[in-house]
Amino acid sequence: MSNGGNQVEAVIDRMLSEWKRGMLTYWVLGQLTIQPNYGLELKNKLEQQTQGKMTVRASSIYQLLRRLEKRGLVESHWEQTTHGPPRAYYETTDAGSEVVRCYLEEVFSPGSPIASAMGELTGQLFQYFQKNKNSS
Repeated sequence: MSNGGNQVEAVIDRMLSEWKRGMLTYWVLGQLTIQPNYGLELKNKLEQQTQGKMTVRASSIYQLLRRLEKRGLVESHWEQTTHGPPRAYYETTDAGSEVVRCYLEEVFSPGSPIASAMGELTGQLFQYFQKNKNSS
């Protein structure tokens, strides 16, 4: 691949890394709102659902879980397993679920100015690249 291609890949990798840092808290809280999970399960879900485009170290997930627990957004309890040692399962507290609900409304709901602006930009970009692809 050309040097320009490598530069594009580096920029995309950096953008994904920044997005991951910004969205990982929302994603983890969202998963835990739906169902209690343990750290490694969260890591595996993220990687599976993003088809490997988003990866994270298990230690990063556990550090995030500890920070969220200190802030009162998640709580943990230990459960025995049929294979291996007991696992700490995490779930959101009422405050954690409220954070997810508010963030969902603020950022992703159809009435959100953020969602509207991103949707409009995305539509314009699809049109732009389709038009320029056809005129090449």
